[in-house]
Amino acid sequence: MNCCGAPSGFDKIFNASLAHSEAGRYLKNGIDAHTRLVVSAIAAQGIAGASVLEVGSGVGGLHLELLKSGAARATSIDLSAAYLQEAQGIAERLGFKGAVEHRLLDFALRADEVDPADVVVMNRVVCCYPNMRALVQPAANHARRLLALAFPRDVWWMRLGGRLLNAWMRLTRNSFRFFLHPPADIVATAKEAGLAPVSERLSGPWTIAVFRREAAGDY
Repeated sequence: MNCCGAPSGFDKIFNASLAHSEAGRYLKNGIDAHTRLVVSAIAAQGIAGASVLEVGSGVGGLHLELLKSGAARATSIDLSAAYLQEAQGIAERLGFKGAVEHRLLDFALRADEVDPADVVVMNRVVCCYPNMRALVQPAANHARRLLALAFPRDVWWMRLGGRLLNAWMRLTRNSFRFFLHPPADIVATAKEAGLAPVSERLSGPWTIAVFRREAAGDY
């Protein structure tokens, strides 16, 4: 699960059955190809000893891979109790129980209850939330050094796919919606928080953007 902020219809899509299925896939196959690119883009900036905050962390594969790559500790935030339960089980199974704090939290509304971290990550999360700034702005403000975001590309086939998905949601009477926020607005929001883009790459329908705090010192 890669969403937060309690969008309508959330629980019908990101349920316990899907959480259990995703946990099984991660334990069997590891993270998917897209998430490997996100981890690689972050690790390329140097993360030895870093603290990580992942918002919309799902079963936890991304921040666990960052811990394997040298990060020291992680905070895992999700709105789904089922996903956090799976994430806790995986962290314990892989020997990271003491390195990860799991929190059931709506970050867009309660970010002030969360400590800043050296690295903040939101992987395929922004598209699930109607108010982009309410989510990206606090994430950027919490990033002491790096912010990594994966969000949809603004291309015609993604716009078409989003419309078809939302039409299906309406047809099935699910109030969940997919949001394709303008990438330029996402980048501008990060920049307003004092972050500068340092890398950008494409991963299928996603853009992976990493930002660095311009005045960041050693951590």
